[in-house]
Formats: sequence, C-alpha cells, structure tokens
Amino acid sequence: MRNIVTRTSQALLLGALATGCASTSPADAFHDTSTLVAARSGHGLDWSEATDGDSDDAAVSQRAIGKRVQKLLVEPLDVNRAVQVALLSNRGLQATFEELSLAQADLVQAGLLSNPVVGGSVGFPLSGSIRTGVGLSLSQDFVSVLFLAARKKVARAALRATELRVGQAALDLVFETESAFYRATAAGQIAEMRRLVAEAGEAALDLTQRQAKAGNLSDLDRANQASLYEQVKTDLVQSDAEALAAREELTRKLGLPAAQFHLLPRLPELPAKDPDGASLEEAALKSRLDVAAARADVETLARALDLAGETRWLGSFDVGVGYERAPERFSTVGPAAQLELPIFDQKQAKVATLRARYRAARDREAALVADVRSEVREAYGKLVASRRVVELYTQTLVPLREQAVKLSQTQYDAMLLGVYPLIQAKQNEIDAYRALLEANRGYWVARAELERATGGATR
Repeated sequence: MRNIVTRTSQALLLGALATGCASTSPADAFHDTSTLVAARSGHGLDWSEATDGDSDDAAVSQRAIGKRVQKLLVEPLDVNRAVQVALLSNRGLQATFEELSLAQADLVQAGLLSNPVVGGSVGFPLSGSIRTGVGLSLSQDFVSVLFLAARKKVARAALRATELRVGQAALDLVFETESAFYRATAAGQIAEMRRLVAEAGEAALDLTQRQAKAGNLSDLDRANQASLYEQVKTDLVQSDAEALAAREELTRKLGLPAAQFHLLPRLPELPAKDPDGASLEEAALKSRLDVAAARADVETLARALDLAGETRWLGSFDVGVGYERAPERFSTVGPAAQLELPIFDQKQAKVATLRARYRAARDREAALVADVRSEVREAYGKLVASRRVVELYTQTLVPLREQAVKLSQTQYDAMLLGVYPLIQAKQNEIDAYRALLEANRGYWVARAELERATGGATR
C-alpha cells in the first residue's frame, strides 16, 4: 500500500510539473525531423508554423520564406536549387508537417492529469426535521494518475514515429523533385534539338524544291525530302508537348502556381563513378526513415499493448474528500472513493484491437524491409544499365552515325550517292543524338531513384 501511495504521489508531482511546463509547439519535433532530412539529403527544412503559436511571427517567417523562394528563382535552376524551392514552397509537404503538431498535442495530452470532479447533493426533509441536508465532494481519478508516466512513454514513441514518417515524406519530395528536374531539363533539350533540326529541314526542303524546278532532282527524292520534313515537324510538336508536361510536373513538385522558373540548358555530365552496390541494401535499411518509422510503430503499439494489459482489470477509481451537513444539525467530512467494477467491460475488445494492430505493424515492417531490399537491387541495376547505355551511345553509336554522314556526304558530292541515302544517314544521326539525350536523362533519373531507394545513403 505504501508503494502505491508513493507511486501515486510521484505521478501527481510529475503531472503537476508537466501541466505547468508542457508546450504544444512542434518546434523541437520539427528540428529533429529537419536534422534527419539534412543528414540524408543535404537540405534542411523550413516551416513558418513551427512557433509557439504567435501568428505574427508565423506571418513574418512566411514572408521571409517567400523572399528566399523568389531569390532562388532569379537564376536558372540547377537540381539543388530546385530541391530547395520544393522544400520551401510545396504546400503538400507543409500540410504533412502538421502531423508533428498533432503528435506533439497528443504527447502533451498524455502528460496531463484528468480534471478533478466536484459533486454536490441536496437532501430535502420528508419528516422529523425542517432543515435541508447538503453534501459536497471533490474526487480525482486514481488510475489515470497511477499510469500517467506510462501514457507519456506511449505518446513519446508515437511522436518519434511521426517525426520519422514526416522526414520520409520530405525525402520523397527531394528525390521526386530531382527526377522531375532531370526529366524537364532533358525534355527541353530534346525539344530544342528538334527545333534546330526543323529549321535545317525547312532550308533543305527549300533547296530540294529549287533543285526539282531546275530538273536536277527526281520526284521520288523530292517526295522523300518533303516526307522527312513533315516528320521532323511532327516530332517537334510532340517534343514540345512532352517538354510542357515535364515542366508542369516539376512545377507541381516545386509548389509554384505557374512555371515561373528557368532551367539550365543541359543535363550535367555523368559522375566519374557510381556507388558500390555491395552493401547498399544494408545501408538502405539503416538510412530509410520509413523503415525506422515502421519499427517505431511496432514499439509504440507494444507499449500501448503493455499499458492496456496493466490497466485491463482496473476500472476508474476516484478518490477524494466528501462533506455532508445533515438535517440533524451536525456536519461530517471524510474521505470518499468510487470504484468501477469491471464486470461487463473488461477491455477485452481494446486489448484484442491493440494485439491485431501490433501484429499488423510487425508484418508491415517485415514487408517493407523485403520491399526496400528489392527496390535497392532494382534501382542499382537500372543505374548500371543506364550508364552502360550512355557509354555505348557516346563511344560507339554516335561516332558511327557521324562517320556515316561524312561518308555519305562525300559520296553525294562525288555524285556516287543519291540524296535520299544522304538524308537517311542524317536522320539516323539525329536519332542517335536524341537517344543519347534520353539515355542521359535515364541515367540521372535512375540515380535519383537509387537515392530514394537507399534513403540518401548513396550521397
């Protein structure tokens, strides 16, 4: 009995202290989340609402963030500036940050004592007295005080899981923005190349028509040249549409109302080497925040299940003091207690629900671990293949296409080759350049996918 009283006294003291100093501000949780993201991506996070609730401070911070975004948009975007803009202005990510506010509020709520209950009664005389009796009581739930520290542990574990999930959402945006950036840059580059080809094709068609009028070109060659020019124009229309779609995809990731940005004209050169794939799976399991969040969910539910088991046979138990003024002109004061008997509701449904959620959380964690390993192997395989494709185009196919054009031009000048084979050789060269650009895009998208799959472990 003495241990229970001591434990209750300590819980009351802790509850009183928590009530006095608890803050619902998610600033600390957001700082922890930002640290996790920065360690894996090199980019920190900003959130204007991570304050103590001062709306003026939040408004000032929001304006400052807006100015930073506008400053970043002045110069053409590289991939790092694009990610910075997305992390600052993507409202979907800002909405996800509010999960930290909810989890922090749950933690504060878990550390608060339940409010005391004041009761009163009036006894009207039926016979023998003309005085009215009065009763007053003040009580506090004893069980909620006893397990206050345990509830806080559950809520703190839940807050940690939320930090990890929000951090993963930010990292997903980082890597998705990188992929969108590379697609938009490559699409613009391909469209520009096709525009130059279309301009050259128009000049070639004009020359062909003049040669045909002079009788120096057959109807077949003229038809072939006209067909090639129309195909080039069609390809340009398609490339412009693809470039527009890619820019709009990037715009959505950046969180901008319109495509108010300029991109660098070319994709970056390939790095000298790629990450070593030998230990990427283990590195990903250590770095991925969604894996850590899944483990934290298991821990949270395990704590909640333990708490439910400890309190299963304890209903509400209110203790306090009562005062009564009897009609017979005497008053009494003394302790009062009220105990809930767990006869009908023994919390079996709550315990069963927690057990099911706990088992599901363990299964989700195991499934996620298996998926992560597979995603890493797939992403690494794509990266290796993409680099090989770029090397084949750069070292072999494009030089061969260029050589074929030079030889065709030489034979055409010597009147040993017709105009259509020369045109076909040039078309093959153009196709090789386009394929090289697409291969470069494929490499950088694959690299961003590998970074996503490893949780930033390849940086």
